[in-house]
Amino acid sequence: MKKKLIWLALAFCLMAAACNGKDKPAKNASEQNTQEPAEGNRQEEPSKTEENGKEEENVKTEKDGESRTTEPSKEPEVTFTDYSQEIRDEENDVLLLSVTENCPVITIEGNEDISQKMNMVFEQQHITNQDEIDKKVQEAKDYLGSLPEEEAGAWAGYGYGMNYKVMYASPKILSIESENYDWQGSTHPNTWTSSYCFDVSTGDLLYLADVFTDEVKARKIVEQHILDTITKDPYKDALLDDYEAYVPDVMTENTFYFNKKGLVIICNPYMVTAYVAGTIEVEVPYEELKEVMNEKYII
Repeated sequence: MKKKLIWLALAFCLMAAACNGKDKPAKNASEQNTQEPAEGNRQEEPSKTEENGKEEENVKTEKDGESRTTEPSKEPEVTFTDYSQEIRDEENDVLLLSVTENCPVITIEGNEDISQKMNMVFEQQHITNQDEIDKKVQEAKDYLGSLPEEEAGAWAGYGYGMNYKVMYASPKILSIESENYDWQGSTHPNTWTSSYCFDVSTGDLLYLADVFTDEVKARKIVEQHILDTITKDPYKDALLDDYEAYVPDVMTENTFYFNKKGLVIICNPYMVTAYVAGTIEVEVPYEELKEVMNEKYII
């Protein structure tokens, strides 16, 4: 009986060993199956790179899309807010100052930030105008108070104004001109014209350094056009003494704008001609400026 038990135990051990031997290959196979996907992943790495490339391309496209959003698809729309008013003396209801002002409000569909950036220029100018208006009201009060009663009865008040108008608008450039006047009882008001030119893609106010690649040569071209204009009818008889010496002073940071044909230079009264000649606008064709002008702003 004892021997029989020993033989049974031995047989059991042999069977267990045999089972372990069968499980071991199965376990190895399982490990191989676990590793095979990793090997498969390694084989698919090139496609992963392609996938990454696509992701980078998508990111680039998104970035390009962001950059394109800074380029307005439509030209700016300009409306005006009327700030015109008549300011009267509170005690006797006499007119002190008549004001005209139509402040531009710019809207670019899809580009509110750029629109606001441009509008800030005119909002600031409106604040500056108000400061000037307050000064002129006080000057009018002081002058009116110094007049004899008979002359005070004939008092007509002072005048001050800023009248804006759009000269050119496109998805690239916005040009706005302002006709200004200041009248304090003289024979005629003091008048001058100024301008505001914007890069519509950025909302930046443009200066001569932005417009010209060679400002020295550009000025020579512009000055020749000014001379050719003012020395002919109807301006030649209104030329000031030594007018040629003042021609270089005509073009400033706020006396130029763009239109379809070229760059326009504003020549205000008393720059090179008498008041009677009025404001003279000299157009210089883009063709003559293409070698000295930033091509971005050539229309």
